Amino acid sequence: MLIQDRKAELRRSERNRARAGAGEKELARRSLEVQRRFLDGFPPGPGRVALYAAIPGEVGTELIRATYLDAGVELFYPRVMEDGKLSFYRNGSPDIWVRGKYGLMEPRISPGMEGVRSGFDLVIVPGVAFDSMGKRLGRGYGYYDRFLADLTGSAITVGLAFSRQLLPEVPVDEWDVPVDAVVTEDGVIRVPRARRDGQLK
Repeated sequence: MLIQDRKAELRRSERNRARAGAGEKELARRSLEVQRRFLDGFPPGPGRVALYAAIPGEVGTELIRATYLDAGVELFYPRVMEDGKLSFYRNGSPDIWVRGKYGLMEPRISPGMEGVRSGFDLVIVPGVAFDSMGKRLGRGYGYYDRFLADLTGSAITVGLAFSRQLLPEVPVDEWDVPVDAVVTEDGVIRVPRARRDGQLK
C-alpha cells in the first residue's frame, strides 16, 4: 500500500476510534491530564511559544495557555495565509478570535500586522497520530509540515495527543518532520534528535 493510502486509512481509523472512544467528561479529564503532564515537562520560562487553539476531539490547550500567560510567556497562534503557509501572531486575549479556513479558530489581526514564522523557543503541534520516534500524522492539509520544515533556530517541537493516538508506527513521507517530544496522559516521550534523525534517513 502506498504511503498516502496508508495515511488516509489511518486518518479514517483514528476518526472512528475517536467517535467510539471515551465520553465528553472523560475526554475532558484526560485532556487536562495531558496538559498537566506537558506543564510538568515543559514549565513556562522566558521566550516565545507557538501554540494553537484546539478543535473538538483534540487535546485542549487552555490550561497551557492560561499558565503560560500568567508566567509572562509570549504566545503566538497560527493563521493560514494566502501562500498556503502558517504565520503566527501574538495573542494574549481570550476574546479576539475569528473562524478561519476549515473552521479553525485563528487570532484576529489588524491590517498591517506582521506574522512570524520562526524565532520560537517552543512549538506545540497538533496531530491525528504520533509514534514513539516523534513521527506525526496531520490532517492532510500540509500546513504544519511546511511550517516545521521551514522552522529555523533551536525550537523544541512537542506534540500533544491522547494515549490512544500514540501508535507503534506512523507512516511518513520524506518531507514529514518529526517532533522532539510527544505528551500524552501517560507522560512525556522525548526523542533525542540524533536517534530520531537516524531512524528517518
